[in-house]
Amino acid sequence: MSEQITRIAVYSLIDITATGAKSKSNNQLERNQQRNWETVYQIIGLRTQVAVEVFPTDPKLVNLESHNFGSYYSGYHKCWKFIFTVEPTDLYGDHNDPDRILRQDFDNIPIITGLTESAALIDPIIYTDGILKNIYFRISKQKE
Repeated sequence: MSEQITRIAVYSLIDITATGAKSKSNNQLERNQQRNWETVYQIIGLRTQVAVEVFPTDPKLVNLESHNFGSYYSGYHKCWKFIFTVEPTDLYGDHNDPDRILRQDFDNIPIITGLTESAALIDPIIYTDGILKNIYFRISKQKE
């Protein structure tokens, strides 16, 4: 009998580059990028063990019209993406609203801005809904 896994792609206008920079690093940019990544990773790990498949190391310049960010943002901007998997299905919501709990966990969490992001983030805050939404999730379920 095959198990079902949940694959979650996270898209962010916030610089969450996983640099691996340690707390004693002399490179403040890389350390702050890593701090944002550590914040995001800790949030997704609140409810279960996760397996990161793709780390956010190389942002892409994307047309925001083809993404689900808040309407405050438009044009082309850097977008960070990472993918992780979890085994429990419906861990972060149900079939009607599959990312509801993820949005709640992430919403209004402080982050560091002024790194390499190209979008003008109003506040140093993660927003998961509304016109300032700067992060969103795409969830898919697959048999393993």
